[in-house]
Amino acid sequence: MKVSVIIPTKNEPAIADLVKEVHKQLAGISHEIIVVDKSAKPPRLKNAKLMIQRSDGLGKAVLEGVRVAHGDIIVTMDGDFSHRPEDIKKLVEKTKYYDIAIGSRFVEGGKTTDSYHRKIVSSLMRKMISFLLGLHVNDNMSGFIAVRRGVYKKFKLNPMGYKINMEILYKGKKSGLKIAEVPIIFRKRKYGESKVGLNISGLKEFFRIFIYALKLKANLQ
Repeated sequence: MKVSVIIPTKNEPAIADLVKEVHKQLAGISHEIIVVDKSAKPPRLKNAKLMIQRSDGLGKAVLEGVRVAHGDIIVTMDGDFSHRPEDIKKLVEKTKYYDIAIGSRFVEGGKTTDSYHRKIVSSLMRKMISFLLGLHVNDNMSGFIAVRRGVYKKFKLNPMGYKINMEILYKGKKSGLKIAEVPIIFRKRKYGESKVGLNISGLKEFFRIFIYALKLKANLQ
C-alpha cells in the first residue's frame, strides 16, 4: 500500500517544516508528498513533488494533485500545521475498513483550539450542512481526509473553493460508500487568519456554503 499526501498551499511559510514532519510520521510506510502551490513565489522543498497550481481554489488544487498521485490511499491536509501530521496514520489505518476516513474535531477524542467565535460559526455551518444534505457526520466540513483512490474515479467532482470533502462525503453517502470519522486535534494556524468568524467575511462564507449545499442537493454541482 502506498499513501499520497496532497497539501494545497498558498503563501504558507512553514510548508518545508511540514513536509519534513510528514515524512517523519510516515517513516516505514511507502508514501509520497505532493504540494500543489498557488504562491506568487513557489517554496523551495526537498523530498516532495512541487506542482504549480494551474486552476483556482483549494478543491481544484486537490484534483490536480490526485491526477499525478500514485498512492492507493490519498490524504489531503492543510499546509499551515492546523492538521497534525501525527494524525495521518490514524486516518490511513481506518481506510482498511472504510472507503473514506474524515478527520473529526467533534467526536470523542477530537479537539479544536479555535476561538469561541469561530466555534459558533463552525457549529452553525455544520448543522446547516447536516440538515440540507443529510450527512450524519459531526465534522462534515473537515479539510483532513483519507480516501481510497477509487473514490476519486467514481465521481465527477466540481468543488467550490475548499469544500471538496463535503462533496466527496455527500456523493459517497449517496453511493453507499463506508464513511468513518477519526478523532483529530485541530490547532490554530501558525500564520495568517481564517476568514470564518463573526464578521462580514464569515457571513459571506456562510451563504456561499449554503448555496453550494443546495446545488449539491439539486445535483447541479
